[in-house]
Amino acid sequence: MTTSAIIAGVLWIVALWRLPSIRHSHKQRSLALTLVTLAAAMTFEVPQVKEAVDAVVGAGVRLAPLLKQLLGVTSAAYLLDFVIAVVRPQGLARRTRLIAGGVTLPLMLIFYALANWTPGGPVRLGEGRGVPFPVLYMTVFTLYIGIAMVVSTWLFLGGVRHSRTLLGKAGLGFLGLGTLLGSLYAFQRIAFVTIQLSSGTEYPDLANLLSTTLKQGTALSVAVGVCLPPLSVAAEYVAAWFNLRKLRPLWAQLTQAAPNVVLATSVRRSRVPFRLERCVIEIEDACLALREYVSADTYTSAQKFVLSQAAGVQCADAVVEACWLRAAVQSARDGGERLRGVEYPPLGVTGRDRASELSWLREVGRAYLLLPVVSEFARTEQSSNIQAQGDSEGSLT
Repeated sequence: MTTSAIIAGVLWIVALWRLPSIRHSHKQRSLALTLVTLAAAMTFEVPQVKEAVDAVVGAGVRLAPLLKQLLGVTSAAYLLDFVIAVVRPQGLARRTRLIAGGVTLPLMLIFYALANWTPGGPVRLGEGRGVPFPVLYMTVFTLYIGIAMVVSTWLFLGGVRHSRTLLGKAGLGFLGLGTLLGSLYAFQRIAFVTIQLSSGTEYPDLANLLSTTLKQGTALSVAVGVCLPPLSVAAEYVAAWFNLRKLRPLWAQLTQAAPNVVLATSVRRSRVPFRLERCVIEIEDACLALREYVSADTYTSAQKFVLSQAAGVQCADAVVEACWLRAAVQSARDGGERLRGVEYPPLGVTGRDRASELSWLREVGRAYLLLPVVSEFARTEQSSNIQAQGDSEGSLT
């Protein structure tokens, strides 16, 4: 199997994978059509396909190169449309782009039909009255590809810093690399044609090697760049599932004592990121509700207890929060009254960014459920409250 066949196969796999997204949005439609047209263009690079086309229409018609280059221009247009939708959603020279595409394709067909092609040379110069038309054809094709790839490279690489995730940045980077290679492809075509026209010197083997290498590099870079952002989404989904699994036990404990914070609307199990967001909100609302059952004195007592019972414990602040939360849950379950006119314990989750917030809640949950010091503090507080209540009743009698 040739390299061109492997690359065409890879592109078709990626294109068919992304094809169902064609109905989702303008951006996704442009990306799907980019991949389909690019895969079709690279298919005409496969020797067996070119031979099959020549066998049907005749080698002298040279239909395979024409179809390949028309599809290449179409792919470049869709790719430029895609990157503008991603990086410049407000739009960029839409009318100019439509006019350029609407002029380029008909001119290519006209010049191709008028050209008197002869074999050899990067532009395959004609003879007689057909001499200028191969040059005009390659000029129109190369200029469109070159300008589209330069603009796309500028937009892709400029958008890297705005991406939220590492894989998203890498995806835009590979797409930018692909369009950069596409720009170099156009420039080298211009260079070889200029040399041939000005001096009559030809380098067909070198021109073909560079052209093929740059086209294949462009196709592979675009394919890799397209695949990385969905992997970023998958990674975020897995991370959300992991965090949700870690936080659910703490959520169950806290919402059992403060059931009024749980939202009534049900959520599908497949919507893991949304379920995680809801879980975090309900945990924080439960903490706000439960801290009304304890005072800042309980928080201070928890600090002293943790230091005395578990010296050198990791994440001591999270353990302290787990202690007073467990004491508050115990008080709420036992029918204790909410405290009024007192200072409540501070919430450790306040003022954190998203990653730190999740990390903090996981540490609090781990301490709440697993550390003996937390359950021991809750028992101590419960005994103290019972004793204080008994002393109060004794003094009244």
